Amino acid sequence: MPPTDSKSDKPSILKTTRQAKGLTLEIVHEATKIPMDALRAIEEGYSVRILSPFYYRGFIKIYAEFLGLDVGEMYKQYGLDQPAKPTSSATVSAKAPRKEIRPNVSLEIPKEQLSFVLKPKTFKLIFKIIGFLLLIFLLFKTAGCVIAHMHKKVEKKVKIYNDVEETKNVPVVQRIKHEVVQAQSENNKVEVAVRAVKNTWLRVKTDDRVVFETTLSKGSMESWSADNQIELSGRNIEQLDMEVNGKHIGSLGGGERKIRRVLITQQGLTVKR
Repeated sequence: MPPTDSKSDKPSILKTTRQAKGLTLEIVHEATKIPMDALRAIEEGYSVRILSPFYYRGFIKIYAEFLGLDVGEMYKQYGLDQPAKPTSSATVSAKAPRKEIRPNVSLEIPKEQLSFVLKPKTFKLIFKIIGFLLLIFLLFKTAGCVIAHMHKKVEKKVKIYNDVEETKNVPVVQRIKHEVVQAQSENNKVEVAVRAVKNTWLRVKTDDRVVFETTLSKGSMESWSADNQIELSGRNIEQLDMEVNGKHIGSLGGGERKIRRVLITQQGLTVKR
């Protein structure tokens, strides 16, 4: 879990290493695509309310690798659990007791067994067994094909019947123009964080003021907060991985579903079509 909101007295290795290399937070932001507020929170040892533990851990890993630091040591400094390392096959094989290889003394086949195998009656018996097994296999395969064909016919008839019944009985209704995702704010603020699964052109308005209008490149993340509402519009919005008012809701759809505008308030998210 991320650290508490209070600043830590222990100096951050990430910050001291960055300063020693003569890098600014703006340079790190441009190179790693980590938001500025998240970079400051990681260096100073406090958490951002809308930054989930999943993104917090990932940003520390990206930042450490960018500065050439050991990721495991950074996890220890920030009190994060490290993933268990799988035991290498070389270690397991080294610990396993070695089996003693004994030479095979009886390499010669006894003449009696060899003569039994070469008898004509033995060959006939083997051929009969093989033929019987092939017959059983063909019977099962034929039965399976017949059952599958009959099942497809039944499904087709049922589908046609259902389509006709639905067309006759179900009244025509209007499409729902919006969908709502409940995500109540706990601090009377509207907050949203997005991560681009693919390149997404995005326009963001916080309390009717445009604060972001550009292409969000794949893998990058941005976050915004407002008093009343935040409006997202653009292309490929349904592909954004979203976190609203501290609640991770994932992406809003995919495939043929296209979303052009999203409105976020203290109560949650509303999809506008």
